[in-house]
Amino acid sequence: MAQKITRDQIAAAFDVASDVFDQKLSKARGVQTLYENHGVNEVSAGDLIEIFRSMMAGKVFQRTLSIDGTRYFLQRIEEERPTHLANAVVSNVKHLDYYQRLSTGHPQPSKRKLVNEWVVRLSEPRNLNELEAAFWQAVDSALTDSPDVRRGRLQRSRKLPEKIKVVTEAYVRNPDVVAEALHRARGQCGRCKQPAPFSRKKDGFPYLEVHHIQLLKDGGEDTVENAIALCPNCHRELHFGAAGRVSSSE
Repeated sequence: MAQKITRDQIAAAFDVASDVFDQKLSKARGVQTLYENHGVNEVSAGDLIEIFRSMMAGKVFQRTLSIDGTRYFLQRIEEERPTHLANAVVSNVKHLDYYQRLSTGHPQPSKRKLVNEWVVRLSEPRNLNELEAAFWQAVDSALTDSPDVRRGRLQRSRKLPEKIKVVTEAYVRNPDVVAEALHRARGQCGRCKQPAPFSRKKDGFPYLEVHHIQLLKDGGEDTVENAIALCPNCHRELHFGAAGRVSSSE
């Protein structure tokens, strides 16, 4: 890629290439946008769009991308398309291997060092809460797209999910608190006051879930006074619904 690409042009290229990948723009229109609005020559614009497409698919790309461009693309992909990050890293490894084999190529040690850092990051356990937040951010973003755009991505997406290692922080809860809260409830949800929706398969007891009124992660105590037995629907609503709280008087 002969043209020296500025950081602003790299950012614009990522945005345009992302829209082309999502079929919001044709490649020709994307090239025209980068050329007319951002001063990227047409050859470089086409290369950047194809590099992004290759990263999304985990395929080798042949045109070179600067270290700054590589770093920027991987960072944005991690933030906005975390499910494609592994593919993007693999794509860069394949590119480096391809380029080194060329008679006119060379090892690109600085870029190899950068890409290897991303390889190590992928191999390390990742924070489950961060992954969960990134996933729902991606869901919210997908909901803003048209059904046609989503279906286009689905047709090109991998059928089997990627596997990664995660690390998470867990609280060791007192089983007596859970047992006492369930006993106190006598099979009735402490919020909607309806009977448990079904019985547990293993013992026939009413199925309720014990919720901490002040969450443990917010400094709440693991005590009977801070616990309430809820049906699954009320429990999910308190965590994800607009209400979001239950008072100790309920």
